[in-house]
Amino acid sequence: MIRMLGRYQLLEQVGSGGMAIVYRGRDTALDREVAVKLLHPHLAQAAESRARFSREARAVARLAHPGIVEIYDYAGDGAPEAYLVTEFIRGQTLRTFAQEIGFANPEAGLLIGRALADALAHAHSAGVIHRDLKPENVMVQEGDRPAVKLTDFGIARILASDERMTMTGALVGSPNHMAPEIIEGKEADELSDLFSLGTILYWLATGQLPFAASNPTATLRRAITGEFDDPRDVSARVSGPLAALLTRCLAPDPAARPASAMEVRATLDEILAEVGIDRPDEELARFLADPAAFQAAFPARAVAALIPRGEAALRSRNTALALACFDRVLEIEPGNALVAARLRALSRRRRWRRAAWSGAGVVAAAALLLFSVRWWNGRPAAAPGPAAVASPVASAAGLTDPASAAQGPSRAEAVTPGGDGGEPRPRPAVATGAVATGAESPVATGPPVELLVRVRPYAQRALLDGAEVPSGDQLVRFRLSLGRPHTIQIEHACCVPFHREVTAAEAVAQGELRVSLEPKPARLRVEGDPATRILLDGQLVGTAGDSQRTPLPVAVPAGGETPYEASGRIVLEPPSGPPRTVVVKLRAGVELVVAAPTTEGPP
Repeated sequence: MIRMLGRYQLLEQVGSGGMAIVYRGRDTALDREVAVKLLHPHLAQAAESRARFSREARAVARLAHPGIVEIYDYAGDGAPEAYLVTEFIRGQTLRTFAQEIGFANPEAGLLIGRALADALAHAHSAGVIHRDLKPENVMVQEGDRPAVKLTDFGIARILASDERMTMTGALVGSPNHMAPEIIEGKEADELSDLFSLGTILYWLATGQLPFAASNPTATLRRAITGEFDDPRDVSARVSGPLAALLTRCLAPDPAARPASAMEVRATLDEILAEVGIDRPDEELARFLADPAAFQAAFPARAVAALIPRGEAALRSRNTALALACFDRVLEIEPGNALVAARLRALSRRRRWRRAAWSGAGVVAAAALLLFSVRWWNGRPAAAPGPAAVASPVASAAGLTDPASAAQGPSRAEAVTPGGDGGEPRPRPAVATGAVATGAESPVATGPPVELLVRVRPYAQRALLDGAEVPSGDQLVRFRLSLGRPHTIQIEHACCVPFHREVTAAEAVAQGELRVSLEPKPARLRVEGDPATRILLDGQLVGTAGDSQRTPLPVAVPAGGETPYEASGRIVLEPPSGPPRTVVVKLRAGVELVVAAPTTEGPP
């Protein structure tokens, strides 16, 4: 039997959380597809909770924005069950989208972050706070009109401030995204939403959550104290202005955060414009329509925007900004010939000054330039001194000499001030290519060797000696210096990471390496009666209760569309009632949620 809730048919369960079960439904009066969010009974029993639920539903229903899921209806105060009816989004959560597609460049993720900031700006202007912003509450709509949609506005406020613990004893909200003031029991406001948005922006730009720790308690402690790694130490592609914005958004003190979502949106617009993205709404639609094509074309367009910006800075004598732009070009396109030429020209213009300087003066000038570059990038710089080390573009521009270079660490070993104000820590190596400097390298006796690696399905992330290099397609180029072995690593959310140690000599002999990443098992979770048995290919793999505690690993069957995706048949046997066969799409490394049949039989 198909369950009815007023005029709404509940066709199938499509998700569940700590506050509600979500169904795909049909509005029988208007004959349209809807999503029905049915609150768990223990959250809807108290009169105050029901009244608050109605107030929040009315407030959110006033919002009209393309980036916010529209509310169609809600249960009245006298209804036996509390539910919301919204537009049904065909697509996936941002979490799943990131796992399946990934963001080869931070700016691709920032397009989504900018859309979220725009939605928040609209909601905040209407006096509506989200209170539970996280990737699971963001939907990426598929089809002819791909879009990013923010959902579950205000639902966390259904619980009173003294009712933040659910029946299971879990804190309402996600520890990875909760603002410190909410953790401490204070009321959420617009600035709390901006903190949560900052955690998502950090994750979109680096692939990691800022406060992630070994357990929820440690995560909450890090959020309260503001302890997170500099995003540029996590991903070399993060620019200085973006790192500065993330630092402000994640400030423990709300007063230190941006004043509004509009300010965050405007700052993101400026950051995107630096790499040639001046119409973010249109670019987001292009990215969602064909993520692979967008990300493959992005490096060239970013370089085409950054080089003129750097040249303009040189003409206006803003050397720090010019070197920051050129450094970003080398992060994206190691060994860019035009940047190398500009740096050699800088070297020639400064050569007469070097001839007049003493060795100590050269070191001091290099330190001063490094200080300027770090100041531009928003990074606290170490006090200039004999051990200060210039950036690769500064070295290429002739702003260091062989003696000072020999005293300090190489690019792969450069130090950056500790995030906790303690001793300097090693900064990960960054592949920037080889630009002639006239100084002899301590680890190489010749130009770098290029190793081509063809990856299946493709590389979401590639690392050389722990430093991220350009990726996002099926061909990854690693530049290996001579004289020592290197470690290459290739990652995709669906697969087991690939590691290999290789030398430049082996790369010359190999020429090209083909890598087929090993798929991870899919993860299966069955909602409903915990006693329901789960059979796959006739074999018992567990019960629904087992899967609800820990999703069951399911190998992707061979012979599917790809080694990473295939159809499968799952048989669900409830303790009473007939079994149900479900045809599912199994994707490597991705969690699949299936609704168990009810005692009345399958829907």
